[in-house]
Amino acid sequence: MGADAGYVPTVPVLIADNDEAVSGLLVEVLRQSGISPEQAFNGLEALKRCQAGDLKVLICDLDMPGATGLEVLESLRGLEQAPQVVVISGYLDASIQQQLVGMPFVRETLRKPFDLMVFAATVRRLLGQAEHGVAPPEDPPAESGGRGRPGAGGADGCGEAGAGDSGSDGPL
Repeated sequence: MGADAGYVPTVPVLIADNDEAVSGLLVEVLRQSGISPEQAFNGLEALKRCQAGDLKVLICDLDMPGATGLEVLESLRGLEQAPQVVVISGYLDASIQQQLVGMPFVRETLRKPFDLMVFAATVRRLLGQAEHGVAPPEDPPAESGGRGRPGAGGADGCGEAGAGDSGSDGPL
């Protein structure tokens, strides 16, 4: 991650995950890439932060107290400029996948456990798009770690970009 260590984004990033250990690990991984995300430890905190309207990238777990990740995502529909979203979850069934397909701001779905280097690269890519005002492509190429819309990727149809063997930066 050395080449990106000096990279400091000018756009806000929020990690919404009630598991403080997971959230702390994701913050540390992003900080190693020069990104300083904010944190929300429940759905209500995430809703409040998202409604401020200046968020560019949201990393959102689906299972949170106060408001679920899906409720947080549904609230983004009313925003003039919704952030690009990375959904992180250990549980993604067909029903949830179908709901995510209908949310154009959901750009990635990572199934826990996922590769931390893939996670960091995904967030950097979305930040780059947000900083340069580049509209996200409809279906990023598979080799970029992207899967376009939920349900369009992985062998199980869940579009996960995950489980790899990358040593200490390995799966979450």
